[in-house]
Amino acid sequence: MKKTMFILMTLVALAGCQKPETQQAPTMDQRKDIGHKLILKSLNDLQNKDLKSTIIDLQTSIQVNPSEPEAYLLLGQILLKVQEFGHAADILDLAAKTFPDNGTVFYMLSIANKLAGKKLPAVLAARHSVEVFQAQQDRDNMLKSAALLHELIDIPDDQFTPAKQPDAASAVPGPASGGND
Repeated sequence: MKKTMFILMTLVALAGCQKPETQQAPTMDQRKDIGHKLILKSLNDLQNKDLKSTIIDLQTSIQVNPSEPEAYLLLGQILLKVQEFGHAADILDLAAKTFPDNGTVFYMLSIANKLAGKKLPAVLAARHSVEVFQAQQDRDNMLKSAALLHELIDIPDDQFTPAKQPDAASAVPGPASGGND
């Protein structure tokens, strides 16, 4: 009898926790639209020099629509700018797993790992970036990625340390953003 009463009470409690039928999860198109609007808002926040809101908007955009590489790339660049190299590398590593055919993601991941003082991950990301751009026949970005790869390989292991310059991230050139999704 106690088991039956417990099951009945549990069912009643669960029934009260269900969403009303008018509240449905947003469709993929709605999620993409919301994510895009958050990216646009983040750009406006960035223009107003509100980095905290920019970061929050981009993180939310990624949560709402994880299929948009631009949000990851922008967030990674902002985190590099504020010298959160490890956090930038984590975000860009997630993007690399989500978008394995995006050369720009791997290029930026290499930069983030370089600035975080992680040589092997930086080299591997740069190498993959070269391969992706080469497969896409994007010669300019392939050459930029190859230059980064050579730069990383030429740095002796004992001299590979995290960046400490105040504007190290702002001076980092990146590949062109077209044609690498």
